[in-house]
Amino acid sequence: MIEVNNLGKSFQELLVFQHIDLHIRPQEIVVLVGPSGSGKSTLLRCINGLEEPSEGTIRVGDAVWKASMDGQAKIQAVRNIRALTGMVFQSFNLFPHMTALENVTMAPMTVKQMPKQQAVQLGEALLSKVGLLEKKHEYPSRLSGGQQQRVAIARSLAMEPQVMLFDEPTSALDPELTGEVLSVMKQLATEGKTMIIVTHEMRFAREVADRIIFMSEGKIQEEGVPDQFFADPKTERARKFLRQIENR
Repeated sequence: MIEVNNLGKSFQELLVFQHIDLHIRPQEIVVLVGPSGSGKSTLLRCINGLEEPSEGTIRVGDAVWKASMDGQAKIQAVRNIRALTGMVFQSFNLFPHMTALENVTMAPMTVKQMPKQQAVQLGEALLSKVGLLEKKHEYPSRLSGGQQQRVAIARSLAMEPQVMLFDEPTSALDPELTGEVLSVMKQLATEGKTMIIVTHEMRFAREVADRIIFMSEGKIQEEGVPDQFFADPKTERARKFLRQIENR
């Protein structure tokens, strides 16, 4: 479903990551963990075209982006990839002047030209899925952080993506609201959605991941199934990271 080869990203003199190879199967749930600044979020943003990699190739489904492409070809490749991916951010990025339902229905109506009645039915079904149908006419300012993030998840699902990308979706939430969002993500995990999740929620990662990828200093240091990674990490860097997490 996703294939990343020799991906690199630099911001002027700052090297974020290099030589990243990543292969994700359909319906696989991969969780990226690691210390802050290791390149996890930037990797997600590169996959979705929000950041342009300095080198390498990205394939999502049948859509391919290559650093060697010329300008117009790159633009079209990013559009093709974004049509297949949905992304949920740390900050909810809802439109404040739109209700929850309007936030969810806008993209299907404007991008897919979906008739309004059909979009409303879809939006109501998705808000029901995330437990917020009764809040469909509320504006974001009247929703809690957890509710806003659940609307953001419904909004991403409205485009029927083949892949869902989550960039630390609970980092801005307090523990009680975090549980609301993680329960929705667990539900998606049981439905066979291909997902890449950047998170610091280790218990959640252990529960839902098919595979854990540990990044540090701009490199994939190791990867494995959750039981193996958490019980017996191969590298000293991963062992140190897990000790620090446990001591918080």
